[in-house]
Amino acid sequence: QGILRRASVPRGSLVSRSPFAASFQAMSRMARAQHVQVACICIFSAIGSFLFGLDMGYIGPIIEDSKFKRDVAYLVDWDEPGSEIDSATSGFIVSVFALGCMFSAFPLVSGFFLDTLGRKVSLMIGSLIFMVGSIVQAASSSVAVMLVGRFISGCSIGVLSTVVPLYQSELAPPHLRGGLTSLHQVMVVFGVAIASFADALLLPLDDGWRLAILIPVVPGLVLFVGMFFLPRSPRWLVQRGRQDEALRVLQSIRDGEGARSELQEIILDQEHGKASGEMRWGDLLSGRVVRLLAVGIVLQLLQQVTGINMFVSFGPRIFQSLDLDASFLQTLLTAALFVATLPALYFIERFGRKSLLLCGAVGMLLPNIVMAVVGMIYMPQENGKIEVLSNTAGSAIVACVFFFAISFAYSWGPATWVYCAEIFPLKVRGYCVGLTTMAEWTGVFIVNQLTPTM
Repeated sequence: QGILRRASVPRGSLVSRSPFAASFQAMSRMARAQHVQVACICIFSAIGSFLFGLDMGYIGPIIEDSKFKRDVAYLVDWDEPGSEIDSATSGFIVSVFALGCMFSAFPLVSGFFLDTLGRKVSLMIGSLIFMVGSIVQAASSSVAVMLVGRFISGCSIGVLSTVVPLYQSELAPPHLRGGLTSLHQVMVVFGVAIASFADALLLPLDDGWRLAILIPVVPGLVLFVGMFFLPRSPRWLVQRGRQDEALRVLQSIRDGEGARSELQEIILDQEHGKASGEMRWGDLLSGRVVRLLAVGIVLQLLQQVTGINMFVSFGPRIFQSLDLDASFLQTLLTAALFVATLPALYFIERFGRKSLLLCGAVGMLLPNIVMAVVGMIYMPQENGKIEVLSNTAGSAIVACVFFFAISFAYSWGPATWVYCAEIFPLKVRGYCVGLTTMAEWTGVFIVNQLTPTM
């Protein structure tokens, strides 16, 4: 609790009252232009998060698509309404993506990308790997090839989901850092929503599922090309001993005095890290760092164990089991997720990270209790099939799903990423962020693998 409290923004501060309005009122025209430039950089780099959302959003409807069952799973009864890929296979098609993410988020791998290659180059390489994975998936003619493509795409997202919030937090000014880092989650949910709309439009076509998987190649290419023109992280430049370059980057996005002051802070942080010696694995298991790491790992793991991916990845199957319009409700759910994430850009600074997490936890707990009680009373299960005894009960479940998703979207969705991007010392930041992100993908794998069998 002490760690969480220190990371929160004081309510009485000017930033707490209105971070964007207050800062814009008190700055010169040049400073405003620099803030707009930083915002544009953070938005553009969040295309990496958008790719994550696209991949997570399109797969649920695709594994329920009859043409996919015909072309990849080779089901004999692929065109019959009750036809389903077996639970273990459908769960692994979804969750193998998380295994790729876990591999590339592992500190020995992510640390190489973040600390050796740098944030900018990591974004570029991640986008290239993602395009390869998407092409392999779209060209697949068997479950095995599909799994390979999903794993490759997962490897790219493991890198991108680690580097995007870190890159954003290191370029954003301190008083806007929470809001701009929240763009990571906003773009993830935006990608999920766009993927759902694309599925609704394309899946009726004969090879529509292949087209839906190929769509993310376009933003992947845009990210790769665009990153040539964006700056490197000033913190990474200082780590590599390139202080003059770091100052030039800071001067392009801060006023002159602010740039020099921030550079000195980064240098002091770096010198403090050097004074304590080279980074060792033991450093992660001692002192304040291990407490921070425990907070980050628990937050990222709990973010997924809440079950949000159960509705994002398997929403169509859940809604279909309730005898409802699965495609329409899934599209509406992802749109609600996106809209509900937008207030987090303001809430994260106005109310603080801890307050959002507490409110979101209560907001998710209540509908979960209602769904559990209603499900046990009105929805008995026989031979793997759910029998809905009351239309009102089905409507109540849907309402609770939406309430749950909205509560997650403005709170646990963005707040966990902001925490993990800003609480670690520079010396161990790359490794710690990699471990917390790995915990995130462990949760994703568990939820996606177990959901179809439950």
